[in-house]
Amino acid sequence: MKSLTKNLLSVAILSCVTATSAQATFPLRVDIDVSAKRSTKQIGAGTSGEAKVENVQCRVKIRKSGGQPYEEQLTAELYVIGRQIHTGYYGIIDVVKEDFTFTKENDNAFEFKSQMYAIGRTSGNINVGGTYETYLLVVIDKSGKIIDTRSGRSIGDKGIALIREMGPRTLFDRDGNVVGKVKNPGQAFRKAVPAATFQSD
Repeated sequence: MKSLTKNLLSVAILSCVTATSAQATFPLRVDIDVSAKRSTKQIGAGTSGEAKVENVQCRVKIRKSGGQPYEEQLTAELYVIGRQIHTGYYGIIDVVKEDFTFTKENDNAFEFKSQMYAIGRTSGNINVGGTYETYLLVVIDKSGKIIDTRSGRSIGDKGIALIREMGPRTLFDRDGNVVGKVKNPGQAFRKAVPAATFQSD
């Protein structure tokens, strides 16, 4: 009888250890959904070309996918990335960071939207401006550890680290080399529009 009790106690302790180990082995997991709402409006046209504005807004939804309750603070980092038409360089248009927690009240989900970005471009004899290219979303815990990432393009760990390090307004090439800063797109665009839409005789 004592032997049976001892064996049962050993099994119970082993089960507790296994359960604790499983919780440590399987960390927080999240489901991430990011979508970009895009629309284009033509604002001028002529024999030399046309001018357009692309309006872009990103929506992010993050949900805890099962497992144990998780009430520690998390941070979502959204990097909105565009591409210059005339150079082919990529630019980080904006960086949006939002702190949140998963609770029963919010159904273990968090959602936010970026602002609306107006990206101007011209085409024809003068082909300048930019367009929306993709996004990068990084979810980190309070210690800075990455929980998960999502992007509209295939971006490796080194690329993710580089984009996070560069920050907003950074202009870079396909190989990740920093080439400068994104200049005020509105100012540059306004100067290009009259030339692109010039009505020749």
